[in-house]
Amino acid sequence: MKILLTFIFTMIIFINLFGQASGNWYYQKSKSSESSTLYSEYDINTTSVIAQSEYNYYYQLAKDTVIYLEVTALMNVRPDAFIMILGVSQVAKDLETAYDLMDQRINSFINEIGVDKKNIYVDFISQTPIFSREKEKKIFSKKLIEVPKGYELKKNIHIYYQERSLSDYYIKIAAKNEIYDVIRVEHIVTNQQSQLKILREECVKLLKVYTQELAELGISFDANFKSIEESSYCIFPNNQYSLFTSYMPINYEVLSPNSTEITYVNPNEKINLFYDRLSYSNFDIVINPDIVEPCVQFIQKMKLKLVL
Repeated sequence: MKILLTFIFTMIIFINLFGQASGNWYYQKSKSSESSTLYSEYDINTTSVIAQSEYNYYYQLAKDTVIYLEVTALMNVRPDAFIMILGVSQVAKDLETAYDLMDQRINSFINEIGVDKKNIYVDFISQTPIFSREKEKKIFSKKLIEVPKGYELKKNIHIYYQERSLSDYYIKIAAKNEIYDVIRVEHIVTNQQSQLKILREECVKLLKVYTQELAELGISFDANFKSIEESSYCIFPNNQYSLFTSYMPINYEVLSPNSTEITYVNPNEKINLFYDRLSYSNFDIVINPDIVEPCVQFIQKMKLKLVL
């Protein structure tokens, strides 16, 4: 009984220490993983198999005469350019007024940021009527009818730029023109094939090192069959943000320091995001591991099979 109590007490201490070491975001990690997958969108997804002879090895069980050598490499790459998408909505009693008010806001924003027209695009999204429900004016009737009251117009603004520091500037100017929705910031790498070529060369170098080391141990590579399987893909920062809950209360008194009656409510005050880049623990090669800002992560896998 004493041993059992000691074991339970030890496990409780271990769980508490684990929670402190993992950070506040750990409590939301399980929820965020349900709503997003790690590799949900790849711009590159290529798989190739190079064989020296006809041999269907996909269904062969590994035996003592089969050797697998596998290398996985990752490279962090800074984006060459960005595309920011801002959402604009306008409500008015009639369509003409809605278009006029929206055009004024969009044109004012575009003129103020001074972007070349070829680097900006305004995308029409929707125009929908707005209805209100009123009681039908009939004796002994409680029926509600929908009455048109106005229209809502929505458009998106796409902005192409190359300097990351311009992101904050565009957001500030957008807020000045009553544009508050930042829908997405896309990261662009112009020459993806050159990045993958570097990764592939590094994988080949490491495979050669592995084969040389095994040869020194007396393992012969005079195989009856050799094959190489390789795959490559990249992960963009948009898919790598995770939720975490902050346990530090936020003080809104600075908004109204002289008032004691106003209570500010922010439903998302404890919900935060952080860039959760792919861990380096499962990779044999990591290039540019010290990049601080969110980046595009290129991955190359190479697997050598030898049938002795």
